[in-house]
Amino acid sequence: PDGQLQYAVRLLPTPANLLFRRFLPAGMTRKMNRRYCLAFDNHKHEMNVPYHQGSFMFFRVACFEKVGLFDERFFMYPEDIDITRRMHRYYRTMFWPEVTIVHAHKAESYKNPKMLRIHIVNIIRYFNKWGWFCDKERSLWNRRLLQELSYDRDDNK
Repeated sequence: PDGQLQYAVRLLPTPANLLFRRFLPAGMTRKMNRRYCLAFDNHKHEMNVPYHQGSFMFFRVACFEKVGLFDERFFMYPEDIDITRRMHRYYRTMFWPEVTIVHAHKAESYKNPKMLRIHIVNIIRYFNKWGWFCDKERSLWNRRLLQELSYDRDDNK
């Protein structure tokens, strides 16, 4: 942990978000990543966000009773997207900027070929479950959040 801000909440990902972010140079994806990671906002506002990074989350037990537990098809990586997405259907899934968590971000799938393979396999499973391109829920929730944050494409180049 070097004290650097990690963007822990995001839009629900499209296949392009994850593919380009992982395999293209940062300079080519900067604008898309700023939008996807909500970096244009610098995580300064309280937000009801459909995707929270798995490094830190907490839920009431009653929430699991309604939406179920973590999907065991996802050993690593998209399990956080899946569970917060399912929670978001019924509950507010809040991000509070005043809360500080220290996370030793190791990004193992960038260093370890075995972890990269696990990452890719599980991302494929995630999109097979939720939809690769036709995902109305993703489109609606992402659009709604960007409107709430007053995201303007022209201002965020």
